[in-house]
Amino acid sequence: MENQKGKFIVIDGTDGSGKATQTEILAKRLRQAGFDVTVADFPQYNTKSAGLVEEYLSGKYGKAEEVGPYRASIFYACDRYDASFKIKKWLAEGKIIISNRYVTANMGHQGGKIENPSERKYYFDWLYKLEYKIFDIPQPDLNIILHVDAEISQLLAKQRQKQDWIGKTNDIHQDNLEHLKKAEKTYLQIAKNFPKFRLIECTANEQILSREEISDLIWKEIIKLFKPAPSLINFKELRNQISSTNIENNDSKLKIEKISSCAKLPTRAYDNDAGLDLYSSDYYSLFSNDCFTIKTGLKLAIPVGCVGLIWDKSGLARNGIHCLAGVIDAGFRGEVTIQLINLSQDVYHIAPGQKIAQLLIQKVEFPEIIEEQVDNETDRKDGHFGSSGLF
Repeated sequence: MENQKGKFIVIDGTDGSGKATQTEILAKRLRQAGFDVTVADFPQYNTKSAGLVEEYLSGKYGKAEEVGPYRASIFYACDRYDASFKIKKWLAEGKIIISNRYVTANMGHQGGKIENPSERKYYFDWLYKLEYKIFDIPQPDLNIILHVDAEISQLLAKQRQKQDWIGKTNDIHQDNLEHLKKAEKTYLQIAKNFPKFRLIECTANEQILSREEISDLIWKEIIKLFKPAPSLINFKELRNQISSTNIENNDSKLKIEKISSCAKLPTRAYDNDAGLDLYSSDYYSLFSNDCFTIKTGLKLAIPVGCVGLIWDKSGLARNGIHCLAGVIDAGFRGEVTIQLINLSQDVYHIAPGQKIAQLLIQKVEFPEIIEEQVDNETDRKDGHFGSSGLF
């Protein structure tokens, strides 16, 4: 990959450590910094290349120890080989690739099955040759290893609602605490002994850190990939680009895609209204004190330099129906959903095409973040909440 132009970052680690969440957060932060970011996810569930992986994880071929590290590794390697062509293309285009798991996952989970250190080293050498020499897949510029103790990992993994593939919520690895402990030990070993690996401790005092705290630890490692390194985001340049460039090529247009036949485009009740009314795309019944996710059936492309804010509709609020705060960033491309809570004593029914919230599009500022002492010499000084009184 001598001609590689982009950067390739892998987020991996013990089960339940939040790899998918941190991949998403990192992609968002890099996009906000002005980078062209693409996310990869392994295994590529529900694709032909991951078929053997899915069968293996479902237990079709027997227990993990019966399949063994070498056969299992070949299943995963074929899947990565399939993805390697698009990854090489993205890198040549100068994109930043963030992958949720990669070869590191085999090193941790399959390497953990091998007790003898010499035999494990032989396996690592074999795997390196298979992946990077025979299949010639791209090598990462940085591997981030998220570490959570095995007992906590298993608990978090079992609590996840997300299904990794149709019909399955767990796999033969997640159900085996002894396997998770061995994988944890191996992850710690490879993070210590291999180049381009960084270990991120995700717990403190036997408590898992918040996703924001973990993200900040990852960010400190990521900025070292870029030169000059001190500040990855040039806020002044970003502000200038936003102010001098027409938004979305810029007719100040809000691009909207219907992904449901019952979806309704946002509208303004009156020409000069600030808010765009958002509508439900399905039927719902909210009982007293219920909090529910309401689908709009819409995808939005918020103009760059702006943010979409979700606000209450007064007609609903007077009946005790409120929406919880929502922020839609310019890079978000998922379905817009609204969190509604019923604070009344009555059941509130919602039908398709019914107004549920309003959307405000506002420009945002990008102040440079610096760490220094904050001056308390103001009129309010260090007064706490409520110090200004009620009247």
